[in-house]
Amino acid sequence: MDKPKILDKFIQLLSDSEDTLRAAGQAFSLIGPSLNISQIILDLNIPETRQTPTGEVRHLTVYLGEMASDEVTEIVWLEESTRTFENGVITAHVYAPIETNWSSDERQLLQSAVKIFLIHMDRYRLIELVQKSSMTQYLTGLPNSGGFIAFATKKMFAGEIKNYNSYYFNLKGFGLINRRFGSEETDNIIRRYARTLLEFCKEDETIGHLGGDNFVALIRKERTGDFLKLLEKTEVFGIRDGERLPVHISAVAGVYDIDDSLKAPGQIIGRSSIACSVARSLANEPFLFVTKEMSTRVYREKQIEDRFEDGLLNNEFKVYYQPKVDTKTHTLVGAEALSRWLCKGEYVYPAEFVPILEKNSYSIGLDIYVMEDVCKTIRHWIDKGIEPVPVSVNFSRSDLAEEHLADQILEITKKYNVDLKYIQIEVTETATQKEKGLIADFLNKLNGMHIASSIDDFGTGYSSLGILRDLPVSTIKIDKSFIDNDTLTKRDEIVLKNIIQMAKELDIEVITEGVERQDQIEFLQNVGCDLVQGFYYDKPLSLEEFEERLKNKNYVI
Repeated sequence: MDKPKILDKFIQLLSDSEDTLRAAGQAFSLIGPSLNISQIILDLNIPETRQTPTGEVRHLTVYLGEMASDEVTEIVWLEESTRTFENGVITAHVYAPIETNWSSDERQLLQSAVKIFLIHMDRYRLIELVQKSSMTQYLTGLPNSGGFIAFATKKMFAGEIKNYNSYYFNLKGFGLINRRFGSEETDNIIRRYARTLLEFCKEDETIGHLGGDNFVALIRKERTGDFLKLLEKTEVFGIRDGERLPVHISAVAGVYDIDDSLKAPGQIIGRSSIACSVARSLANEPFLFVTKEMSTRVYREKQIEDRFEDGLLNNEFKVYYQPKVDTKTHTLVGAEALSRWLCKGEYVYPAEFVPILEKNSYSIGLDIYVMEDVCKTIRHWIDKGIEPVPVSVNFSRSDLAEEHLADQILEITKKYNVDLKYIQIEVTETATQKEKGLIADFLNKLNGMHIASSIDDFGTGYSSLGILRDLPVSTIKIDKSFIDNDTLTKRDEIVLKNIIQMAKELDIEVITEGVERQDQIEFLQNVGCDLVQGFYYDKPLSLEEFEERLKNKNYVI
């Protein structure tokens, strides 16, 4: 046996391949048969580190010789180990029949070959780790979105993807866990949870971590029930003050039963995330399967989001004006500016696009756009000799976190030299104490700038009477729900009359919206509210229609 030549060839085979494990089988074939080697097993035992957050334990068959058989009694004749860069251990076990008798040269050759292999193996692992890191979430070691999509893409190309359900799941109450254990131990809890998920996962399945408390998974359809049970409640542990405490983790999940409608790998995450979002909005739904209606709705939302910026730039949003009328004189006394979106020849109405813009914090762009358009129009009317009426412009509650919003509004009125008596800023009554604070700050700033303000949908939100007491509003707009009943009762009258009386005593103007019938007009006059807005007098009017109405402010009823 020419030892130098064999080792040279052995090294060449390992060096020429990027896949050290595959090349090792060929390399050991150079010496395995002559030494009667049954098999070579590689054990990897890698601790939990930043590079491998969940650790790694693998047992790999590197070489399988002709002597390997259940009938052959074999033992480990040679064992070599090396430490990895993250202080783990890689050990090679060389098995041969019990009657094997190597010479010292043969043993030395084998020992040299194994040591060379372990050096290459350490290099291979380092390269593997670098490649893996781009596809791995750093905290848990699970695939990130790129790694998850790569796995899904392989399954699509193999024609196997319809064997799976896709999951997007969000962990419930993780803010509470963070406050209880602190951020460092919470990270450890997430790692332990990730390890539990991995223990459930089979080799042909995958679970990914998108960051934070958001995860994704591809699990075979026959295991759906078991996986949903795992997501419903999983116990791990956290350590606080040296004490090990149980932590129960539950997830809200969206599930996409993958079918023929799947066209692109990205839809695997997108569709299940749709159902997860819906499930999160329903307190008693731990999981929901994707439906066609969900997909259609979210596709429409995505269209609106993607088109919105271009819509603003191209002036696709048109401002309409709904008159406010004094029912005693049937005279036009004001208007509310409402936006309509003419998108690719089709009108999109606020009921559809406003909630989407608010959810994504895009609404401030539209509200500033409308504010500017209104001021420009008022300036145009004045220059033409047409006497304007005050116009109220809506601002979403989601806008109010913008610290300088009131300053922006004032700057726009100055830009067009519009008297502040023609402008009123309208915000919707809030449903939460936190939002009430934002509204209070905003209205106080407007009040300090002598800009009139109005509360929309009065009577539907948080502590309505407190608004009369605490907020410096000029107008309250009574919600249409107060007058919507087919028959208006004495109780309706008493409640509304007292609200209106209190408002007037506080020098707050009152207007009622959604007025459509003569009996509603009479009822409102009886309780002391003469100002109304609604289809009884006019629908929202285009700029041209409203301009004609301004020229003759009297309604003939």
